[in-house]
Amino acid sequence: MDYDLVGMKVLIVEDMPDNAELIHKILKRLGLKITLAADGEEALEKVPTFQPDVILLDVGLPGINGLEVCQRLKQDPINKEIPIIFLTAFSDSSDVSKGFQLGGVDYITKPFRRDEVFIRITNQLRLISDHRKVIMKDFSFKTITNQIPDLIFQLDPDRKITFANPAFATLGYAPEDLESQPVESLVAEEDKADLISKLSDRKAESLIIHDMKIHFISQKDASVIPYSVDAFGIWDAPHDTVFESNAINNFLGTLCIAKA
Repeated sequence: MDYDLVGMKVLIVEDMPDNAELIHKILKRLGLKITLAADGEEALEKVPTFQPDVILLDVGLPGINGLEVCQRLKQDPINKEIPIIFLTAFSDSSDVSKGFQLGGVDYITKPFRRDEVFIRITNQLRLISDHRKVIMKDFSFKTITNQIPDLIFQLDPDRKITFANPAFATLGYAPEDLESQPVESLVAEEDKADLISKLSDRKAESLIIHDMKIHFISQKDASVIPYSVDAFGIWDAPHDTVFESNAINNFLGTLCIAKA
C-alpha cells in the first residue's frame, strides 16, 4: 500500500456498472476514498460535497456528456483545479483532443487494462500528494524564518537573492525588493571580492562555509554592520556524493544565515 495516497479521494463517473466496479477493485488496495456517479448530473452534484482529488470521467455519458461536465467544472473557480482523467474508447481520438483542450490532464482507454488504469491514476495522485508536501514545506520554512531575528536568505547559482526574510527590515530593506538583486550589492566594498570568491568556488571544503565575516550596508543611514554568515550549498544530489568525481549533480544555490 502506498501510504502517501491513503485517504485521497477519487470520483468515478461511469454509466457502465461493470466498468466502474473494475476501476473500484483496481484502486481499492490503495486505501483511497472512492465514490461513483452514473451520469453527468450526479457527478456535478457530488463534486462540491465529496471534493475529489481526482475525477475519472467517462466521455460518453448519457445526457450531459463527459466533455460538458469537464467544461462546467473548469468554469467553476472552486473546482477548476481538480485533475480530470477521461475514460474513452480507442476510436474517440477527437474526444481526447477536445478533452485536453477543455483542461483534462490524461485519459484511459477502453477496454480497460489493469496496469494502465493503476499507473495513470496513481501517477496523478502522487503529483497531487507531492505538490501538497512542497506547499507544506514552503509554509513551514517561511513561518519559521519569519520569526527569526537573524538574516536568512537564499541565492541562486549567480548569487542573486531568491528569498529574504523579514529581518532585513532592520537594515532598512523590504525583503520583496531584494529578490533578483546580487547579494554583493548589499555588502561593504572591501568584503565583495572575498564573498564572491567563497560563494562561487564550491570546492569540497566549502560545502558549508562557517563564520564568514561580512559587513552589510544599512539602507537607513549607510552604516556598515558586521555579521557572521554560515552558507550552505544546495545541490540536486545528496551532500555526501556531491564532490565525487563521477557524480552527476547541479549546483542549485545557497542558503545563508547571518548573525549580527
